[in-house]
Amino acid sequence: YEMSDDECWHRLGLEALRQGNHQVVEMSYQRTKNFERLSFLYLLTGNVEKLRKMLRIAEMRRDIMGRFHNALFLGSASERVRE
Repeated sequence: YEMSDDECWHRLGLEALRQGNHQVVEMSYQRTKNFERLSFLYLLTGNVEKLRKMLRIAEMRRDIMGRFHNALFLGSASERVRE
């Protein structure tokens, strides 16, 4: 039985989340490019600076919903309505 790297990182992230190790969870979400969960983790941990970075990443990826969610998490009404 062999797992892909992404599957291993995903499982590691799940277990780290169960144990409350948010640094490992963050690393696992970064490695698997799980941007939505990463943004939510930053919201829960109060890491506003990294949320702003996630907003910029969503803009570069042209991810409209990602940009909207990050702007919502940051409380930025002007960014939410921007096209």
